[in-house]
Amino acid sequence: MGVISRKHFVKSVVPLGDTVELIDTPDKLISFAKSREIETVPLDAEGVAKALNIGVKYENFDNDVSGVLQRNEDMSGWEILVNKAHHLHRRRYTIAHEIAHYCLHRFYSNIFEDDMFFRSNELSETEWQANDFAGAVLMPEDVFREKVRAGVSEVEDLAKIFKVSSLALRMRAKKLGMSGHGL
Repeated sequence: MGVISRKHFVKSVVPLGDTVELIDTPDKLISFAKSREIETVPLDAEGVAKALNIGVKYENFDNDVSGVLQRNEDMSGWEILVNKAHHLHRRRYTIAHEIAHYCLHRFYSNIFEDDMFFRSNELSETEWQANDFAGAVLMPEDVFREKVRAGVSEVEDLAKIFKVSSLALRMRAKKLGMSGHGL
């Protein structure tokens, strides 16, 4: 008797009742949030994590550790640990970054520890992907461009709208090919 085996490829999915939704882009995550009436500008990152069944805990870490995405001890789910000493905007970015790891990378590892988000040129590909994803969900391109067209062009003003740091805002503007007004 012969045995035939099949390789199974697992996709990043979130169960939605009887359906399964692939969330592998920032646009899909924003649509997911909107479908659950979660604020998207500024993004309620903790609300999105909760909707994805990811726990969020605030912990004491060394200042250079921003956050961790890890499987629960019993391997039944995921949790995000956030450095509670960091500024509110930094914590929001950390949660969005860890959600990005969850959506894009969770089948590759059981833990992701993130430090020095923008301060190093030696980030891995997965870290760059998570940074880009986080920037795109916190500062959606269409809303970003709309705000600039409407005359909100100062870095600090835009950062307040999206509740992000001026550095995160500048990085997003650069990614979108925008410059000027301190961008």
